[in-house]
Amino acid sequence: MSSLDVLLSEPTLWALFTAGILLGLTEGVKPGPLNTLVISETLRHDWKAGTKVALSPLITDAPIITISAVFWWSATSIDGFTAILYFAGANFLLYLGIDGIRTVEITMIGEDQGDIKTESLKKGIITNLLNPNPWIFWTFIGSPFLVSAWHQGYLRPFGFLIGFFTLLIGTKIGLAILLDKSKAFSSHSKLLWAIRLSSLALIGLAILFIYQGIEYL
Repeated sequence: MSSLDVLLSEPTLWALFTAGILLGLTEGVKPGPLNTLVISETLRHDWKAGTKVALSPLITDAPIITISAVFWWSATSIDGFTAILYFAGANFLLYLGIDGIRTVEITMIGEDQGDIKTESLKKGIITNLLNPNPWIFWTFIGSPFLVSAWHQGYLRPFGFLIGFFTLLIGTKIGLAILLDKSKAFSSHSKLLWAIRLSSLALIGLAILFIYQGIEYL
């Protein structure tokens, strides 16, 4: 019996909820593509756009959790799949970064932005699906909790999931709101530089993803 099985030998919903909260907070504040996109969309639009990005795990994580749990249960290697995800994610991050810089340039030369649509939720969904981090988290960290809890009762995994997503999404929404409030004290030129820097951060993450993908080959 593993140490995790011992921990969950007499699991309570409260214990699972607490574990979910701790892990959700950790994942919620950890730097990564989704948090960078929350910042970028909030700076380019408002806290509502950032919140849409923050809510994307509610849509993407159901299939991620299901597939990851199957991988963990069968002890299947996902190295090749991870490399593909890194390269696909790098592609999309490059697109987001370049699109952000393009938005700054349009704003600076005063072009009409009426045709530029806010598709923050769509961007968040694609970013999260192509981001290896949630796949790795749910395969190696989340799935052991869920599978062990499932063996003890069908409802017990929900204690973990509710705690996890409450903090994961709550911290990201909080970041969007705080960032949006701070825009009121920033000059227009500073905001444009902040958007440019967040876009460059996305491009930097894309380069890191390419490097990580090569490492997994």
